[in-house]
Amino acid sequence: MALLRKINTGAKTDEFTGLSTRAGDNAGRIFNKDGSTNVRIRGVHVLRRFSIFRFMLEMPFWRFLCVILIGYLVVNLFFASIYTFIGVEHLGGLDAKTLDGKFWEAFFFSAQTLSTVGYGHVYPSGMPANIVAAVESLLGLLMFAIATGLMYGRFSQPKAYIQYSNNALIAPFKNGTALMLRFAPYKKHQLSEVEVKVTLALPVLENGSLRTRFYNMELELSKANALALNWTVVHAINEKSPFYKLTREEITNSGAEVLVYIKAYDEGYANTVISRSSYTMEELVFGARFVMMYEAEEGGKHTILDHSKLHLYEPVELPADTAAGIAAEASA
Repeated sequence: MALLRKINTGAKTDEFTGLSTRAGDNAGRIFNKDGSTNVRIRGVHVLRRFSIFRFMLEMPFWRFLCVILIGYLVVNLFFASIYTFIGVEHLGGLDAKTLDGKFWEAFFFSAQTLSTVGYGHVYPSGMPANIVAAVESLLGLLMFAIATGLMYGRFSQPKAYIQYSNNALIAPFKNGTALMLRFAPYKKHQLSEVEVKVTLALPVLENGSLRTRFYNMELELSKANALALNWTVVHAINEKSPFYKLTREEITNSGAEVLVYIKAYDEGYANTVISRSSYTMEELVFGARFVMMYEAEEGGKHTILDHSKLHLYEPVELPADTAAGIAAEASA
């Protein structure tokens, strides 16, 4: 759905989002909860749009190890089959008498050649086996170099280890109301020079055409020197807010999406890290406030940040008057 009446003129638009304003051509949310864009590419060959490097970096670590191990097994089975095909008599030092036994000795010889270990118990004898072994040793050097580079890339890739609350809230704030959302770091990475930007993507009907307008949501605090605990982002719903004077029903049915951008400097990586997320109006809770996440440790030596409370909130009553920002009824 789209907002049918005119938006608050005091809200500032954002013209530099890089996102489409043609609301009718967009499907679903703009950003997924994990910050990835909700876009699929067509018209380009699958080999051109698919990045093996990014795929290997972003997959879960257990799956990455499985891919490496399966690839290692498949390559050795392939070369063992070649040695068997050209004739195991071209491999000296084989002890096995059966064909199956000779195949597995060829397999382990392949593993030693691929890793350039070369124990010497089995060795190539004759031109065909020497050629295959030479090709395999070169391939092994390349494969282990790639695997090492991918492993290093996974560990060294700068990443913002930030977790967001499942819901955004409309809560009481300074005799009015405010939109609040919360995030917190979940690893002991020292983040400094943290900046937060929140943008509202709001579908509106203009001259019979459905458009998406982007509005800057001014924050009570948008920068911090460091992020050690959780941060509750607060956008006051006042004369400068795109939500100002809208009813609860209009906000809920607007099809709007709250886009969250975070940029910080990670002292461990010595690099800038970026994090994104979004909230649809189905994830917006009216009349609630977040439960405190941190408390002093017993004995007073440390502060405990409890991530199990990141998503917890408790119900509260909102101010009933229209000066609170959320209108009771649609105004003319």
